[in-house]
Amino acid sequence: MKEIILSENCFGMDVEVDGESLFVHEYDNRDPKKIDKLKESLILGLLEIKDQLGMNDWTQIAEILAVTSREFEYDTDKSIEFEHCSQCGNYNHKYVYNKVI
Repeated sequence: MKEIILSENCFGMDVEVDGESLFVHEYDNRDPKKIDKLKESLILGLLEIKDQLGMNDWTQIAEILAVTSREFEYDTDKSIEFEHCSQCGNYNHKYVYNKVI
């Protein structure tokens, strides 16, 4: 990867990798394998920098996986939406996702 462009336009968010958009529209005649390779290059890029990622980054990655994957479901019984902490004053939360068997 030589260039990543993040943009937003009338059609929503877009990501371009080396001049190729990940956005696929109804008239797009590119080979789907080409788009798949671009997506894989972004994921491989994450693997290369995994030791430099902070907890905010890991939280976002885990949230994408838990919310988007059909392998996980939200556990309403174990999750806590907002709980006031008497020690720090923050409103904390805990979202639990269980792997579907």
